[in-house]
Amino acid sequence: AACCQLKTSWQHLEPGAAELFLVCCDVSEDQRSAAQAFFDARGIPARVVDASQVAEQIRPINQRWPRAAYLRLHYDALFDRSFDRLVYFDADTRVRAPLAPLLSADLRGRPAGAVHDFIYYVTGNIRRRRRDLFLGETAPYLQSGVMLFDWPAMLDLGILQKARAFLEAHPQSCKEAPDQDALNHALLDLWTPLDPRWNLHETYLNFGGQLEPYLEHYTSTKPWSRRRPERWQEAARWYAAELKGTPWEDFIPPQTIGDQLQARADFLKFRYAPKLRNGLSRRAPFLLGLVGVARERNDDEELPWAPRNNKDVEDMAEALMAEAEGRVPLIRPPESVLDGYGTGRPIGL
Repeated sequence: AACCQLKTSWQHLEPGAAELFLVCCDVSEDQRSAAQAFFDARGIPARVVDASQVAEQIRPINQRWPRAAYLRLHYDALFDRSFDRLVYFDADTRVRAPLAPLLSADLRGRPAGAVHDFIYYVTGNIRRRRRDLFLGETAPYLQSGVMLFDWPAMLDLGILQKARAFLEAHPQSCKEAPDQDALNHALLDLWTPLDPRWNLHETYLNFGGQLEPYLEHYTSTKPWSRRRPERWQEAARWYAAELKGTPWEDFIPPQTIGDQLQARADFLKFRYAPKLRNGLSRRAPFLLGLVGVARERNDDEELPWAPRNNKDVEDMAEALMAEAEGRVPLIRPPESVLDGYGTGRPIGL
């Protein structure tokens, strides 16, 4: 996936506009050589960086996330201040538009730019993240899968060092998304919102879908999963074509009718199970008690990740576009643009 990501980055760059690096750890020498061969065969000027020595410093806080997920917190050991700007992409992203506007985005004097992880706003989970990460009651929360850095400023301010220190001191606060949570704490009031189209992940693509993404981010169910949704079928075919004749040509497994039906069932459960529970809590709460489900939700638990409706998703995306373009002031709290904010029960409860 990382090789394919860098190919899409290269295809959407002007010649000589940027240097390309695939930073990895816990990958065999054979795999690294195969990745370099992938780039060389296609004329992609990318270099594979073995960050194994840096990775020796990483102590994952749980089994969910491998050491590679923490590597971006150690880029200050890999890239010096000769780099003016750094752009970071997760391996499970696919660039779909020219990158020049992203590379030249105005960071407004701040050391970093990112897209809001607005699934937290439209589900109410943001309240828990703000509390756990000491962010303040109206603070935004960034998605770290696509980030733009003013690299000398990041080094001067010691942002990554601060993020690592917070992760070490508060591992329980960062268990949801360790690198992302730590970066949100270290970059409090120090990041500039980017156009959400630079990191449209599947929440938007599944529940909104009116905007054309500049970059697709497969944050949960991947195109290479057997239970990939219908929306990812084109992406699955694209990955399969790109990897044909490489050591990873079996990376995209075939999908049976049963897999497709299960994928559909997974989505329907994700989308409608919270609504069913909400209905029972209002009309027949005793039934929830019979199956051991609490009648009321609270902010001490992870709330359902399905938005209330498509309108919330579209409204949030449109508002964040306006914010990124400077047509409105910074929106605080970001969820204040949603219908019913500040009245009745908080979102998600």
